[in-house]
Amino acid sequence: MLKSGLTREGKITGVTSGNVRLQVEGGGATSFPVSEVREIRMAAPPEFEAAAAKLASGDAKGAVSALQTINDTFAGLPAAWVERAAALLGDAKLAAGDKAGAAAAYDNLTKTYPSATALANLGRARLAVDDGKFSEAAPLLAPVLANSDKTAFPQPADGPALSQAHYLMGRIKEASGDYPAALENYLKASAVFPFDQNAAADARKRADTLRAEHAGLIAP
Repeated sequence: MLKSGLTREGKITGVTSGNVRLQVEGGGATSFPVSEVREIRMAAPPEFEAAAAKLASGDAKGAVSALQTINDTFAGLPAAWVERAAALLGDAKLAAGDKAGAAAAYDNLTKTYPSATALANLGRARLAVDDGKFSEAAPLLAPVLANSDKTAFPQPADGPALSQAHYLMGRIKEASGDYPAALENYLKASAVFPFDQNAAADARKRADTLRAEHAGLIAP
């Protein structure tokens, strides 16, 4: 739907130079500026789910390639899954060992979607945790975690951030030796807010490892 109130229907094929490309029924094509869009109703394409699955399975390089294609095609589209794809590109580059590329991806996320600062900060927190800079990571997670206790049923766009934040806070707590608190965060990431399949899978593995290494460990 456009800000003018008009509705355009068809298949969105991408974004070019700030314009949304639309394939309409009957074979025609049109485009309109992203700035004129009020709302986009478009489910994430199978390619996005496949890319996220690659990252979750450990195929970081494959995920980078797939996510780069998605970002090159749809960056700028006002849809939650596109913002998530931009964040996942940073995560995938970090998993592939490209820290500079990951930092650039998170910066590009905030440049393209200024309202996604909290999501980009999750990526920056992941970079800090990966470098062992836990004191730098914790403040970046605070705004997201502050919302965690307010709901068990977050909006679809907010769920992945909660899962990621709890996983990363679990890493911070584990590094400090506070294993019960770390386990609590991991369980929240994997069971209470399992909306990001990659963070949930990582949290589940860390929780299992903690319980295996510390007999009788329970969350507070």
